[in-house]
Amino acid sequence: MVTTEYSLWFLPLCLLIAVLYAGLLYVKANKPELALWVKRLAFFIRCTAVFLLLFLLLNPLIQTKQKEKEKPVLIVGLDNSESMRLCKDSTFYAKEFQKKMKQSIESLRNRYRVDTYLIGDSIQKGMDMDFSHKQTNLASFFDMVQSSYINKNVGALVLISDGIYNAGRNPLYAANAIKYPVYTMALGDTNVRKDLLITKVNHNKSVYKDNFFPVEILVKAHKLMHQQALLRIKKSDEVVFEKQLRVTNNDYSEWVRLHLKAGETGLHAYTIRITPVEGEFTHANNTAQFFIEVVDKKEKVVILYHAPHPDVSAISQSIAQNETYEVETYPIDKFNKAIDDYNVVVLHQLPSKNNPAKSLLDDIQKLHMPVFYVLGKNTHFPWLNSLQIGLQIIPQREMYNDVYAVYNPNFTVFNLSSPSQLHLTDLPPVQVPYGNYQTANSAQILLYQKIGNITTSYPLLLYNQQLDKKTAVFAGDGLWRWRNYNYLFANNHDVFDEIISNTMQYLAIKEDKGFFRVESKNVYKENDNVVFDAELFNKNYELINDPEVSMLIADKENKYSYVFSRHLTSYHLDAGRFPPGDYHWKAWVKHGGETYEKTGRFSVNKIQIESIDLLANHQLLAGISANSQAAMFYPNQWEELEAAIKNNPEIKTRVYYNKKHTSLLNIYLLCLGIILLLGTEWVLRKWSGAY
Repeated sequence: MVTTEYSLWFLPLCLLIAVLYAGLLYVKANKPELALWVKRLAFFIRCTAVFLLLFLLLNPLIQTKQKEKEKPVLIVGLDNSESMRLCKDSTFYAKEFQKKMKQSIESLRNRYRVDTYLIGDSIQKGMDMDFSHKQTNLASFFDMVQSSYINKNVGALVLISDGIYNAGRNPLYAANAIKYPVYTMALGDTNVRKDLLITKVNHNKSVYKDNFFPVEILVKAHKLMHQQALLRIKKSDEVVFEKQLRVTNNDYSEWVRLHLKAGETGLHAYTIRITPVEGEFTHANNTAQFFIEVVDKKEKVVILYHAPHPDVSAISQSIAQNETYEVETYPIDKFNKAIDDYNVVVLHQLPSKNNPAKSLLDDIQKLHMPVFYVLGKNTHFPWLNSLQIGLQIIPQREMYNDVYAVYNPNFTVFNLSSPSQLHLTDLPPVQVPYGNYQTANSAQILLYQKIGNITTSYPLLLYNQQLDKKTAVFAGDGLWRWRNYNYLFANNHDVFDEIISNTMQYLAIKEDKGFFRVESKNVYKENDNVVFDAELFNKNYELINDPEVSMLIADKENKYSYVFSRHLTSYHLDAGRFPPGDYHWKAWVKHGGETYEKTGRFSVNKIQIESIDLLANHQLLAGISANSQAAMFYPNQWEELEAAIKNNPEIKTRVYYNKKHTSLLNIYLLCLGIILLLGTEWVLRKWSGAY
């Protein structure tokens, strides 16, 4: 089929021009030297050549159909967590199993496109299993597949795992969103073995100096009836608690509850250890560690609200669980205390339409107090916009959108843990005003608004600092849903509490007035990268990053040297991962004839969650497969798994017919044909004696 860039109604015009032009040359012109048959032949050739040239000016296109085949995709997820290395068949899984697995995958690649992923505390492409990951988040694998393979010809998913998960939500629910068969291969051991272990430690993250704080330790023992062991807690090399444990049955469980006294301020590490018992399968879960931050002064937080609201309760409970803070809540019309008695103010839907709280806000502005603004349907936006909080919202028609949270990876005010970043996408929507949003240049956005399937540039949660005035703004109504959802799917409030805790810490921390500043966390997990951010100011307090910033990190045995990289007007250092332990650091920079130094310390906490539960959960794997009309297999059933995939009629190649347009201008034979026509005409004229 031939089409043209311009209308085909130009074709008669092209033909008319060609006929007139050829007619002027051979009909009207007096050329007695040309024989009649030569005139007629030359007329036809010239007319054809001119018509073709004019036709090419219309940019004619040839439309063809191109057949394309898309192989079905098989997605294979491989459990790469430590629990696989701690099971009794670990040698088999490290060698023979992987050899057979790779052979099977290569066989399947003859008919399918096979994508393999390693599952653990993160999702990585590959198939070389080393069982090094410290956590297992199976739900994140299903979430990744669902978002990454939209509109792809996915035939089936194969999950190879022991079914043990210790991060994220229940994978059974996450797998329900997958619309194609999910085959599972059950690894690990379902037999209960002799083991004495620490399964859980409950404690406060921070405590006030000289106060006693509670610690709860859950100890379990399997098949060790009548055995005895000593539980001991150490702070550095000092024993602070001991208790003799007596295992009374083969399915023993006991909560050990105690109170310890907080001493000097700072971060303190405590180590819990149970003496090994003869016959234990592993000693890796006999030890646990926790950290307590001792503070000298509590930060006072006041929450003022327009009217009772579940958001107020959610924020209050989150702040109260951290002993660093003392929180009070009041309705705005009953608050009669001095605002300067507090370190941080939380204003819920204030200023409101019925109460501008002008006197209170004037005092807050004069004192430059840090404020966390939580907006809602009662917020009076004209009054709010006059406060210079880093965000202005101009609502339109009193309408509201249901928006989801999207994490901003370029956010640098503080670090949000990777599990929290992943969990943010699952949180339910909150209501935000529909309108125009204007963000100050000094503000940093932690969460963007996602409306439907579109991620906007509108802020949902932002932080702003202008001179010594700090603000945080949450633009939505419905924070309480996030807290409830967090508990529903993770049985804790960790994600919600981390956001609120970091917000309070950002607002409460006293700004360093020095010319050289370094920020970092005090505690890292062993699968976290240790990162630092630094700023250098000149005498006019202008950010510069020309000089080189160096850092030394050391423990009792080793020293590591680093140089910060420059990022915009500041500095950044990703020092990578460190083994568990306590570390000291020193950063320094030379500028203007002076040397500036900063020192600090951090601890890396060993993750032992993989060693706590080593009982394979084949029931979970069978449930995942059954829900998708698939089946579960065992390591000696590779042939059966391949046959089930190959015999599934739904897993088939897709055939597409794509329309392709080729311009006749790119067909060289046509251009050559026009040249041959004109050449033939020229030869006829010369042969007949014409010029």
